[in-house]
Amino acid sequence: MANTCLGPLWMIKQGGKVVGIEQLAQDGASNPLLQAMPDRLYNRARVQAPMVRRDFLKNREKSDRTTRGNNDFVEVSWDEALSLVSSEMQRVKARYGNASLHKGKSSWSSNHAHVHRLEPMLQRFLNGFGGSSTFFGNYSNQAISEILPTVAWGSVSAASDWPVIRGNAKLMLLWGANPLVTSRILSARYSTKNWLELKNSGIDLIAIDPVRSETIRELGARWIPIAPNTDVALALGMMHVLLSENRHDAKFLSTYAFGFAEFAKYLTGETDGTPKDPAWAAKITGVPAETIVELARKMAGTRTTIACGWSVQRQHHGEQAPWALVSLAAMLGQIGLPGGGITFGLHYGDGGMPNPRMPVVGGMSSGPNPVNAIFPIARLSDAWTTPGKTIEYKGKTITYPDVRLVYISGGNQLTHHQDTNRLIKAFRAPETIVVHEPWWTPTARFADIVLPAACDLERDEVGQVRNLILACKAVVAPQHKSRVDYDIFAELSDRLGFREKFTEGRTVMDWVRFFYDQARAQSKAVPMPEFDAFWNGDGVLEFPMGKGDYVHLADFRADPLLNPLGTATGKIEIVSRAVGKLRYDDCPTHPTWLEPVEWKGSAAAKDYPLQLVSAHPMYRLHSQMDNTDAGARYKVAGREPVIINTADAAARGIANGDVVRLFNGRGQTLAGAVVTDDISKGTVCLHEGSWYDPLKPGEIGTLDKQGNANVLTLDEPLTSRFAQATIAGTTLVQIEKFAGTPPAVTAYNQPAA
Repeated sequence: MANTCLGPLWMIKQGGKVVGIEQLAQDGASNPLLQAMPDRLYNRARVQAPMVRRDFLKNREKSDRTTRGNNDFVEVSWDEALSLVSSEMQRVKARYGNASLHKGKSSWSSNHAHVHRLEPMLQRFLNGFGGSSTFFGNYSNQAISEILPTVAWGSVSAASDWPVIRGNAKLMLLWGANPLVTSRILSARYSTKNWLELKNSGIDLIAIDPVRSETIRELGARWIPIAPNTDVALALGMMHVLLSENRHDAKFLSTYAFGFAEFAKYLTGETDGTPKDPAWAAKITGVPAETIVELARKMAGTRTTIACGWSVQRQHHGEQAPWALVSLAAMLGQIGLPGGGITFGLHYGDGGMPNPRMPVVGGMSSGPNPVNAIFPIARLSDAWTTPGKTIEYKGKTITYPDVRLVYISGGNQLTHHQDTNRLIKAFRAPETIVVHEPWWTPTARFADIVLPAACDLERDEVGQVRNLILACKAVVAPQHKSRVDYDIFAELSDRLGFREKFTEGRTVMDWVRFFYDQARAQSKAVPMPEFDAFWNGDGVLEFPMGKGDYVHLADFRADPLLNPLGTATGKIEIVSRAVGKLRYDDCPTHPTWLEPVEWKGSAAAKDYPLQLVSAHPMYRLHSQMDNTDAGARYKVAGREPVIINTADAAARGIANGDVVRLFNGRGQTLAGAVVTDDISKGTVCLHEGSWYDPLKPGEIGTLDKQGNANVLTLDEPLTSRFAQATIAGTTLVQIEKFAGTPPAVTAYNQPAA
């Protein structure tokens, strides 16, 4: 059994080679990505040996950094590569200090791991060397993670148990959520199974989304198309209906919420002269006023679960949408009731799964970082290029460090981060970039030193998923000349003089045993065998599930004084004095409609009239698996598909299957057209995660050949000074049929050597 990026799987081998997979018997649903695991292991894009950028090998920190990304690498021995890394770390530390060593972001490649989780492992290594500058936040849910604890509850993943929802909800409103995709990118087969069971449950399913998603189509949900970036306006229009028709729960608001009377003046237009009524909301959102009225009345008249995704907060002023939706749920008065309220975690992972009665398997600890130099991850390009600059964040001032050496282990920022061409400029700033990577990702191609790392099928690990603890063994030895990340860091820490501090005298298998034994000591519900019996047996320990009767915030509803929320008032804060005292015009004191910097109503729409949605793909885990046969089956004309409305395509002479060029003032990319009515007019969808494939490698502004959405997305401004989070969803583009012969896709080829 292997502990893969998509969860634990049985691997089928013939003649010592992996030829297929088999899901666990305990899995509740299939995942089309899983069949690509053998191709992922033996992929043509594997990094086969330690490689160094040619000019860096010759000139070190004085190399021409504009040649990064040009695929000109030289193979070196492991000894030479590790000597280069250790000497560069020593040079930067001696000359500039530890804050100039920067920990880059690792990716989803190891989020399932305990021993081999790369984020804490890399920080542990750097901390052993005296620490480093680093980042905080993420690309997924940073805005909601900042605003939700301030105005409501702490966890973005909180949800009632699925049995409670299915047994009590009469209406499920999916708002910007596509759970049959976002739950499949994790080992979340329990969640997928429960979503599929809604199809014939009798629960009324309604979805608000610019795209008729896979979930909407599969579940047969009623689709309400909405213009991207206008969720706040729709929520305000619905709240206006509840207030004007006296359908709001005044008792709930007076007992469990703070500031409604003040907010009501904004809803009615008393404070600014603009009533936020359905007619006003319809002009902004494209949702008919009568639909807004109907939906508000329906929600008020029946037990409703609002299941909101994170897409609504990856936009300019992204704090406002989740805050507005919490306020809408508060006006309905169903928070804390079985089958009622709002959740931001049901679409993700195994959200809604009853907590199993089992111990927690521990993981690699990074330990304390002696260096206090940290900035928001969404500010990466700005931080690397403007050392010493200060920014505001939640009333505090952050000063950027002087980044000279960047160390990345298993991360792919050249695909994940917004505004790729600006990011390429940032990648030219550090003197040295070190990357551990199993595959030649776009990020690896922009490194100076690339160390071939083993992938998850080549590592021993103790796994924990759902109600299972699993013995996950390396299926094959590391391919080519690759090594396990832990062993790479152990060797480097030895050269740098702190091996014992990093390893604590343990090998990988020692850590596997250590974390298992820790869990075994905690286990009360089910006796766990000794490690050797576990490891050498079938390797599957199953624990009892919880009762499935958890109701999110039921304790708060039962007694708000005894069980207050973590907000300043202990209540749901429709008005927040904590936010208001910051006096941020980009994040006011209550949920507010603020025009995005780019949308259909902005000046930029004259040249770039289409709103880009960069949703999660079905056949990738962000950028992972793009290089596999799963990705190839999904492509159109050999490139990332772009979904375009039938009318928008006709106006541009675009037919299904055409290669098209998407462009704006930030970049340009090619994609394969999918012409359909399953997307709102004026919107195009290009899924995130396709590997950046430049026509002229290393050149800023060159054509991307296969549909990387972040070539087009905005990197500045961010949501607001409150959260400093990404706004990938706030992007305008134009699209045209590509003239001539499209260039060949080369993203997965080996670089020159």
